[in-house]
Amino acid sequence: MTIHKTILVIFGITGDLAQRKLIPALVHMSNAGHLQHTRIIGISRRDISVTQVLTASPEATQLANCLQVLTMDVEQLLEYQKLSASIATLKQELGADTQVIFYLSVPPHASLPIVEFLGQAGINDSSVKLLLEKPFGVDLASAQDAVAQIQNYYKEEQLYRIDHYLAKEMVQNIVAFRSQNAIFRNLWSREFIEKIDIVASEKIGIENRVGFYEQTGALRDFLQNHLMQLMALVIMDVPTDLNIKDIPAHRLKALQSIETLQPDSFGDYVKRGQYEGYIQEVGNLESTTETFVAVTLFSSDPKWHGVPIRLATGKNLAQQTTEIRIYFKQAHCAESNLLVLHIQPKEGIEIDLVAKKPGYDKAYDNVALSFNYRNQDNRPVEAYERVLLDALTSDKSLFTTASEVIASWQILQLVQERWAVSAEDLTMYQPGTAIEALF
Repeated sequence: MTIHKTILVIFGITGDLAQRKLIPALVHMSNAGHLQHTRIIGISRRDISVTQVLTASPEATQLANCLQVLTMDVEQLLEYQKLSASIATLKQELGADTQVIFYLSVPPHASLPIVEFLGQAGINDSSVKLLLEKPFGVDLASAQDAVAQIQNYYKEEQLYRIDHYLAKEMVQNIVAFRSQNAIFRNLWSREFIEKIDIVASEKIGIENRVGFYEQTGALRDFLQNHLMQLMALVIMDVPTDLNIKDIPAHRLKALQSIETLQPDSFGDYVKRGQYEGYIQEVGNLESTTETFVAVTLFSSDPKWHGVPIRLATGKNLAQQTTEIRIYFKQAHCAESNLLVLHIQPKEGIEIDLVAKKPGYDKAYDNVALSFNYRNQDNRPVEAYERVLLDALTSDKSLFTTASEVIASWQILQLVQERWAVSAEDLTMYQPGTAIEALF
């Protein structure tokens, strides 16, 4: 693993994401010796010191030595001259071959204007990378517009679109699990698998994200990105000699194989709901924003033809879990075997098998074989550590491409069109409902 000399510029250094995720990740990386040739510029609207930025991170002594804060108004083009000068000074220290990474840890509406200002200021040469947080558009048209707008200044190879779910330890293990275990590699098709469920159930409601969630909903917030990417990893082709650089192309091929939803089957394959009390919580009695959504999809790939792939996510439900459930077909009179890949909160793998009970009788019972990451000696690398480290090392395998973003929105285009004209299919559910009861 080669970590390049880097200037990391974080827009929104005092924001929620930076304080909760990025700074703790950088502290771990610094203490592990991964930032020896990295300098960090934190961008803030208000005058603030490095000590104040790191107040919530008592172990950040080493990180403080490579961090500086630049106060600037990101909505003023002239302000980017200050940023360019700061970068030039650090390049003199580190060397001309230093890469510059911009992490846009800002609200969605602020992201594209910053990209434009950077481009207009000429801070877009080949040494520059952009780390962009979701959402990548709110529908197909806006996603296409955003892609075109960014490509006015930056090439696709400079863009690192973050889906932090892809960086979770267990999600990375999906490819390894499939490719390195012959027992499953040879069973991974419609011949042996009956159906696939990819489920993200949250016990919490929308909490303090009222404005954001009312404009977004479960489909845009979670299903279009996280669950679509998990689906792609499950059904994509995985050659035994797969190079990690090929993973995005294989994910894209899997997404492009998904059949277009048809109007006559819409009611059977698309479900949405809203938990009771939501409209009072957001102060909009006419709200039709979904807090639960489930979509059943099918692939045109002969390997998966006819296998239903159900994606479901929701808030204010009975459990807090994200998992992939692979239901194998029944053999003769035996029960179906179930493979569960637990993404969070307890990362691991569980396989339900059938075995004979001890004793004289020929009686059988279900037994579970399980593996839990948290029981291992090594600390799992947190998602944002992986995101940052991969950007520093130019590993793009866990970042989504423009083509993947467009493909996922194309799959859901009919859903959004139908929802825009009618809310007849929106059902209410009680907080604490099991997600399985809704789809």
